[in-house]
Amino acid sequence: MGLPQTAPIPRCSAALELPRVVFFGRTGLEACRFFNLNLADWQGASLLDCPGGPGSLAPLARGSGVEVLAVDPLYALAPEALEQRCREDVSFTIKRLSKSSTVRTDFNLEQYKLDKLEALGAFLSDRQAHPESYRPGALPELPLADASFDLVLSGHLLFVYAPLADGGLHEVDCFDLAWHRRALAELLRVCRRELRIFPAYTITMPARVHPYVAPLIADLPAGWQASLELTSYDQGAAGDTPMLRIRRVSPSPAQSESGQPLPAQA
Repeated sequence: MGLPQTAPIPRCSAALELPRVVFFGRTGLEACRFFNLNLADWQGASLLDCPGGPGSLAPLARGSGVEVLAVDPLYALAPEALEQRCREDVSFTIKRLSKSSTVRTDFNLEQYKLDKLEALGAFLSDRQAHPESYRPGALPELPLADASFDLVLSGHLLFVYAPLADGGLHEVDCFDLAWHRRALAELLRVCRRELRIFPAYTITMPARVHPYVAPLIADLPAGWQASLELTSYDQGAAGDTPMLRIRRVSPSPAQSESGQPLPAQA
């Protein structure tokens, strides 16, 4: 999928705006759809989900033989506080979506809400049973070693919370292009093989490839190759709704020093 030319993002009276990053999870099956992820391809590999949110990808990945760690700044909170925050954020976000022109009229918001609450229940149970799979941390500085994960997944943070003027959800610019450069560099730092980011499009109607995608790809360090891929996931958008996939195509410094071959791509 090619990269279109960047153009100004149109504003509309019913644009969706969120005043903060919401604690809003997806089920493991939803995550597999929007990341184009076949967990069987990654059996025995290590996976980072950042930000993990109140999602249920971790138990699904673990059950498929994948070593998984989810990282999110809110994991520092107690379980009761996490549940309350998620329920409040789901209710708040669904109300905003119901009044927004950025969601198709045929999209089932009630089922969408139920999926988020299903993810929350699975997340709370798994975090209690496997606390080692969840660690507090926030981009653009993660408490993780270099090249420590085969696959890094980042959903619903980059691009989504860019300023409204750039097709995101924030009126302010704390998640501007400069922040995205730092966040992407950090995700690549901890990645050995592949990084996938979803969504890579604007929160507008119609959606379009996010204007930050082209400059971020242009600045990729040597040894990495990017592509845009369509997915089967539907969150009510219409237009161009791709995922950004970034693969390592030459060995990392650690692999070069150890003489390890570049792992096969999944």
